[in-house]
Amino acid sequence: MIRYLQALILPLDQLYYRWSNWREENIYKLEHTGQVCSLEGSLNDKFDPIQRRIYIADGQLYETYYVYTESEQQDRFIHTESEEPTVFLRTESETADTGLDFIVFVPEETYNTQIYALHAHVKFYKAGGFRYDIFINE
Repeated sequence: MIRYLQALILPLDQLYYRWSNWREENIYKLEHTGQVCSLEGSLNDKFDPIQRRIYIADGQLYETYYVYTESEQQDRFIHTESEEPTVFLRTESETADTGLDFIVFVPEETYNTQIYALHAHVKFYKAGGFRYDIFINE
């Protein structure tokens, strides 16, 4: 009789276990948002829980600085006559508007094995209209 009752309760126990796990996952999703600190935390919790090497940076790596423009016609010389007249502090690709709002930097092994899961995770949490990309952390 006890074995019969256990056989009846077993499917209910498995169903309750699956429901409980599903509920915990949904509560976790509701506790996190698309804010940088929250998104970084959820990415590290899921993809790099021990070393926590995933971080988020701005879409433009460096601000564009100008020493002076040609129209200002200043008599400041930052080169000699033998040197090339244009001096670049950074390359154009480093200061250009990349069209991204933020960049997610991840370890190489995570990038190579779980790139699609990373994209799905970021798309779930990011706010609408924000553009992003995932790069390998050096």
